[in-house]
Amino acid sequence: MKHKISASLLVLILATAPAFSQQGNQAFPSSAFGNQQNQFPQAGGDNSNQQNQPQQSPAAQFIDSAKKLMGQGNYAQSKEALKTAIRVEPMNFEAWSLYDETVIADYIQQRRKEKLAPVIERDISPLFEITRVDTYIELDTLYVVGSLKNLSDKLKQKIRVTAKILDDSKKELRRQTGELNLTKRGLLPNESSLFEIPFKNPPAGAKSFRVEVTGFE
Repeated sequence: MKHKISASLLVLILATAPAFSQQGNQAFPSSAFGNQQNQFPQAGGDNSNQQNQPQQSPAAQFIDSAKKLMGQGNYAQSKEALKTAIRVEPMNFEAWSLYDETVIADYIQQRRKEKLAPVIERDISPLFEITRVDTYIELDTLYVVGSLKNLSDKLKQKIRVTAKILDDSKKELRRQTGELNLTKRGLLPNESSLFEIPFKNPPAGAKSFRVEVTGFE
């Protein structure tokens, strides 16, 4: 009886051995399949390197140029470079901060130049007085505005006011002549009138202006 049981177990083991071997092959992939998996790159390998690289600010080159110009004392061109930087990257706080600093430095520089080389030109007995002169830009047009007063004791008619646009060296770039708002009846003694002189597409390099009376009757 024992020999018959042992023979039966041996036959059962041999019969199930191939099936177990096939299941084992399916559970553990072959080396060939493993090599195919290694041929695929790991996801995110190249992208992680790209993400770690810092992105260049589009305004960086203009900010660097503005810093060099500031170091040279050329605040006017530095402002233009920073304007471009702000235009290409409006939320760049460094560009805004440098722009404010440049505007202040340029203002101080201009005031110092005026003190070092003051120019006062005045008539002994002036006929007119020009006051409240200012400028503003609208739709690519520079407007020179102000008020003119008749200081004489006579009526003055057909008064012509001329504005000149100057560069850094006080060289005239363009001039434009306008008339007072009160052009029909003229200007009575001690009477004032406003004037406005437009400059369409003002010239590049404009830094200052000068206003004077160039004609009257």
